[in-house]
Amino acid sequence: MKIKNLVLVTAIAGSAVLASPASQVFAAESNTADSQAFVSLTAGDTTTPVDPIDPSEPGGGTGNTGSLTIDNVTPFEFGTHQISSTSETYTTTSKNPNVQVTDRRGEGQGWTLQVALSEFKDQTDASKVLKGATLTIPKGELKTTAGNVSDTPNNFASTLAADGSGSAIIMQAEEKTGMGTWEDLFNNQEIKLTVPAGNYSGDYSSTLNWSLVDAPNA
Repeated sequence: MKIKNLVLVTAIAGSAVLASPASQVFAAESNTADSQAFVSLTAGDTTTPVDPIDPSEPGGGTGNTGSLTIDNVTPFEFGTHQISSTSETYTTTSKNPNVQVTDRRGEGQGWTLQVALSEFKDQTDASKVLKGATLTIPKGELKTTAGNVSDTPNNFASTLAADGSGSAIIMQAEEKTGMGTWEDLFNNQEIKLTVPAGNYSGDYSSTLNWSLVDAPNA
């Protein structure tokens, strides 16, 4: 280190006085350096199912494994009702109804989640079906795990005819969005089954077929 002697000059009553050695100031040369940090990320674990963010009742965990999975789909229960002379709409009694998707591919390809609804058939007499029934699934609240930095996917409301005639998109992640785990949490008061008058009595059930396509446009 180089040392430079600095002389402090003070004017006092017209005379110059040299500063004492204790007043000397030292100037150090500046040194800088750079270092690096490294990390490698690969596609996520494909052998362990992802738990639901909000466990539902009844439970809907799928146990699916892989890099792009449907983790949870809540069964919709609508209870027991008397036959009416008019069309009736019932809300689900399920708690925390939701559907959840996880994308562990790490490439941001995007994905599409869609659902189709089969006929409501009597559980003991398959010849009896609920004619004209429709199921409404609302636009839910999108939730993800703490700290997820990915942009959100889109979610949509839909009304499905209970005749197996078509499907509807419920969630859709454009490219570079929807990475990590995403839940569509529905308000159970907005999940509605509408049953027209004139149907037979019975214990009816239907199947919701959820499909996850590994592209943003199904």
